Amino acid sequence: MAGLALARADGVSLHTPAALAAGLLCVIVGRAALRAGVGAPRATVGLSLALAAVAGLLAGLPVGVAARGACVATLEAGAPAVAVGTLADAVPARQAGRGAGPVRVSIRDVRIVSGGRICRLDAVRAFVRPGAGREAGAAVLARGTWRTAGGTDPDAGRARLPRPPATLGWIGGATLEPLDVPAHAVGPRGPGRWIIEWRAGLLARLDARLAPEHRAIGRALLLADRSTLDPATREAFVGAGIIHLLAISGLHVGLIGASLSWLIGLRVRGPRRLLYAAACTSAYVCLIGAPPSAVRAALMFWGWALAFRRARPARIGDLAALAAMLAILADPLIVTDVGFQLSFAGFTGVVLGGRAPLPRPLSSRRLRGIGRALAVSCGAFLVTAPIAAFHFDRIVIASIPASVVAGAVVSLALPALALTLILPWGLWMLFAGAADTALAGLAAIAAFFAGLPLSWTGPGLGPRAWAVAAALGALAFDRTRARRGLGLLSVGAVLALTVAWPLVRAGLDRGTALVCTLAVGQGDAAVVRTGAGRWLVFDAGPGSAFATAGTASGPPMADAGSRVVVPFLRGKGARTVELLAISHPHLDHFGGAAAVFEAFRVRRVFDPGVPEPSASYLAFLERLQEEGASWHAPRAGDRLRIDDVELEILWPHGPAGSDANEGSLSFRLTIGGFRYVNTGDAGVDVEREILERLTPRRPEADLLKLGHHGSRTSSSVEWLEATDPDIAVISAGRGNRHGHPHAVTLARLDSARVSRVWRTDLAGPLCIEVDARGWRIADPP
Repeated sequence: MAGLALARADGVSLHTPAALAAGLLCVIVGRAALRAGVGAPRATVGLSLALAAVAGLLAGLPVGVAARGACVATLEAGAPAVAVGTLADAVPARQAGRGAGPVRVSIRDVRIVSGGRICRLDAVRAFVRPGAGREAGAAVLARGTWRTAGGTDPDAGRARLPRPPATLGWIGGATLEPLDVPAHAVGPRGPGRWIIEWRAGLLARLDARLAPEHRAIGRALLLADRSTLDPATREAFVGAGIIHLLAISGLHVGLIGASLSWLIGLRVRGPRRLLYAAACTSAYVCLIGAPPSAVRAALMFWGWALAFRRARPARIGDLAALAAMLAILADPLIVTDVGFQLSFAGFTGVVLGGRAPLPRPLSSRRLRGIGRALAVSCGAFLVTAPIAAFHFDRIVIASIPASVVAGAVVSLALPALALTLILPWGLWMLFAGAADTALAGLAAIAAFFAGLPLSWTGPGLGPRAWAVAAALGALAFDRTRARRGLGLLSVGAVLALTVAWPLVRAGLDRGTALVCTLAVGQGDAAVVRTGAGRWLVFDAGPGSAFATAGTASGPPMADAGSRVVVPFLRGKGARTVELLAISHPHLDHFGGAAAVFEAFRVRRVFDPGVPEPSASYLAFLERLQEEGASWHAPRAGDRLRIDDVELEILWPHGPAGSDANEGSLSFRLTIGGFRYVNTGDAGVDVEREILERLTPRRPEADLLKLGHHGSRTSSSVEWLEATDPDIAVISAGRGNRHGHPHAVTLARLDSARVSRVWRTDLAGPLCIEVDARGWRIADPP
């Protein structure tokens, strides 16, 4: 969750003597490395690395020590919090209803009160419930809950290396109240307030000049304001691997700088136009909040302009190294920020891909431009993929073609947006239509590439990461040695294998059934593949697609449907879902179903039919109707057979009551000699009813999913002894605020002598393979 807040806390300041010493050592190391050249002895290289390590310690140690003891590091996760400050982003007026989720905003120069402590931050992120609109620059009081990246676990959200305190948490489920005091009394003064007010005016002008359906993307693309992006749009850009286009990357700054150079060059000749353009570009970067990638690009632009002014050549690698050194000296802890890592890694990949030799078919005059664009995109993908896999458990190969196509559209959309924003009178209307068209095309591109099976998501990325690393090594070797285009051919081979492997895997797995409990955090999701290759989904994990203002209490839920369930099914070669069953209408069980509906043809749906009046459940039923799937409310005793899978319904017995948990759909699934029992979130009373109705039979199970994520209200000793499972699986989120699984439940498992307990929060997903030889635990997916 790094980057959710924007600035360092009070008391975390750079130790000036250490910074100066670090800068001097960095210069010495750089000159030594340049003099050493390619054939440098190992001693020289080792000395350079040692000096660099000393420089890093001198610069970062004082800041890291201060960060460890910062005020916000002591705030308790889940505790009520009140924040007072100046609203940096406008909050649109929204009505609670379908698709209305929390709005992410930034509050500047804020004081946070929680647990008897008062902490001051330059800025904090807050997820605000929809309601009355608020103008940027207004003095506000936000009431909500302090959240950390690790949930309620005080250590899970803090990396072993120190991080800027303002990246440790945010305020979730907040409500805004206006303060009847002058805004400058609680917010920033001087240039800080001018920037907020100037940016607010530009956002309002852009909203007035763009079509309503394109405003959110336009705001993000030009002014780095993503507070109004709806979850579906955001997920589409993430799934296509082009979310960086909405984060003001070096591409944006380069296009802005080039456009300004051309415009200024109409009146100013010579190198001065570049200096003026660099100054204007720097003002633009400050206006949008100075994200790391934009700062890096602006510093490089300044270096290039100054070198051009002095008639000296500027090497792109030297400029990047200088920008990195300046950024680290300004804030040594920035190296822990994922934005900083992705920015410089992406730039390195662009340079590597841009200089890679092209294969002969792509080196012709007609295809050279396309080939070079693909090479640059491949290089950026290969270098950033390991970082994305580490931070987000995601590798999106679709980003290679998507970046090429979307980058071309962005290069057209940005000038049109800028002219729409700055032109006076009615001249802006000449470009507003072009901007709307380009933004609509960008949204369509994101949706198209997000729907392709070209991504790996979730744990178990090791072999795939090695494949990416091998392709990167081939690209680097081709750049320095072979020069035959083998690097790009290896990237093409990785892409082809990604497309073909799920289909090949589906063919190889014919005849072997699969039962998997997926790791979706604090929620439930299980998938079953029949021996003939048809797929059944039981719950789809948490998600926010059906969430409303009344159900959201923090940031938008991580959509387990698009993040875990859909990638898993696609990776196994699934084309359709024969059955989607939800245990009960709570978002931690059916929230991810929207992504399943979007990705696959769902033939039928099982739902206990709990009369839940929530807007989220009604939205689910509407989406089901749009899909055209058949809907059934099964009852105890019903049976369904799909290929070699037999499904026996255990509960509910009659019409479901108003208690959603107690009305959970419970079933026993049998494949050959393997038995799997799942009771959703049903409690001990339901377990007792099931046992009484089955007497003298017993619901014996080889695999038992413990009820209600391991809560003590489920999984009684009588139930555990009756099912007598070989494996009990608990689906819970790491560091969840409910304390699941409960210690009482774990004690019951021990009392019932359950031989093996599998927790998804600790061990990840569990898959069981079933064939003619019996059943066994499969390798991690």
